[in-house]
Amino acid sequence: MKIKYLWPLLIVLSGCMGSSKMDYDLEYSLGFVSGNRVHVKLVYHPLEADSVKFTYGEPMYGGQTDIIKGLNGLKVTGGKMNFNPSAREMSLYYRYGRAVIIEYDITDTHTTEMGTRGELFRPLIFDDYFYCHGINLFLNPLFRDKNIKATQSVSWEKLPAFSLFQAYDPGNDGTTVSTGKQADFKYKLITGAKDMTVEKIKVDGTENYLVLRISKDKELNTKEITGYFEKFYSAIRRFWKDTTTQSYSLILQPFLAVNHSISGMSFGSGFLGKYTYKADTILNPERIFVLSHEIGHHWFGGKIGAEDKDQWFEEGFNDYLTFYTLLMTGYMTPMEFEKKFNTVLRSYYSSNVRNQPNDSVWSNYWKMGDYNKLPYWRGSIFAFYLDNKIRLASKGDKCFHDLCLSILEFCKTKGEEYKFSEDDFIEIASLYVGKKSISDDISKYVIKGEQIKFTNEMLVPVFGVAYKGDIPVISVKDEKEAAKLFH
Repeated sequence: MKIKYLWPLLIVLSGCMGSSKMDYDLEYSLGFVSGNRVHVKLVYHPLEADSVKFTYGEPMYGGQTDIIKGLNGLKVTGGKMNFNPSAREMSLYYRYGRAVIIEYDITDTHTTEMGTRGELFRPLIFDDYFYCHGINLFLNPLFRDKNIKATQSVSWEKLPAFSLFQAYDPGNDGTTVSTGKQADFKYKLITGAKDMTVEKIKVDGTENYLVLRISKDKELNTKEITGYFEKFYSAIRRFWKDTTTQSYSLILQPFLAVNHSISGMSFGSGFLGKYTYKADTILNPERIFVLSHEIGHHWFGGKIGAEDKDQWFEEGFNDYLTFYTLLMTGYMTPMEFEKKFNTVLRSYYSSNVRNQPNDSVWSNYWKMGDYNKLPYWRGSIFAFYLDNKIRLASKGDKCFHDLCLSILEFCKTKGEEYKFSEDDFIEIASLYVGKKSISDDISKYVIKGEQIKFTNEMLVPVFGVAYKGDIPVISVKDEKEAAKLFH
């Protein structure tokens, strides 16, 4: 009897095993098509009964209010849809338990008149170059049940005639399927070009990726950038006492038609920088500052995330972290800090929008100009003020570094999606300078937008302050002692 029923039993078991094969909730198949477009096919396995909403793009992502123009040819099989282009929203209706197929094309809608934002935040699709963020490639489901965590797979049905780098799966050039949580694909970049190189770099046991397109002195620039990354990334990991093995990706590409030294954006586990050659070397002090600032977003903005309105914290504190870590590594001297920080003070204290309260900054952020720079200036000046205040209150035992570590430890207890708040900041900073003191400071210098009236008594002895009109000018009185503050 055992022999008689063994073979049918094996058939049944194999059928059960086959049906339990992992299905991803959102299964994407991509095809690179000549003519500045990528064809996208999504097989959606419903997670909620009857219907779901999807959105495309995000206007606040680079201020691209008409990004919907890049989505074309939308059609649905196995369900019905209502599409509202002005809201970038599709309502999808289906019979629960059956897969729905959604297809569309992503097209290149950037123009040279859009300048930097067009080249940074829009899909760029050419026969020899591809660049697209996940938010502008994949649809974003809006589940009624906020506890749903969708899974996603991405495969390429037709690859371009050049290699790809996928920031959500950096070791995969598109030849195999990428899988993970849907949220992990949202803000990650895919890029590729015929002249692009991908180099693996090990730092403190972590495997990282250097993705470069270099047209001038390739050997020199690759060597310089590799040396910088190895030294700086190791140092900033020490600053944060980071022992994780998560990989980091540094992507550098030339602008197509923009004459700007360097600009870019971080995406949590990496940074995309675009630059214009003005010399044979990519690295100069300005670009090193930008690169270091963006690497700092792996922590400020990544592991420590705040609300959009709190750019004074994510951007401004990250700028001061950049000063701190560049001084720590020797990429900036105390006298160079004096010069650059005084430029920040001069820009902020003379700006026509300097008194804007914090709640009006983000709503005007993409107007660019001083509105765009205001949170950087305000936050970094406040961080310098607070660093000095902590050092004086603790008689030199504590500083900005200790505050950062306390904030990070707090956020580790809250989970990945937690947004660090002003109240959280006050509670943690109060351990160093007292609750009433820091509450008053936040209210005046951050929320209301008042300027700090620096005095010598507010600063540790290695710094001094004088005034040129209403603008404070910080001086480094002892370069060697100043260098010791940042270690």
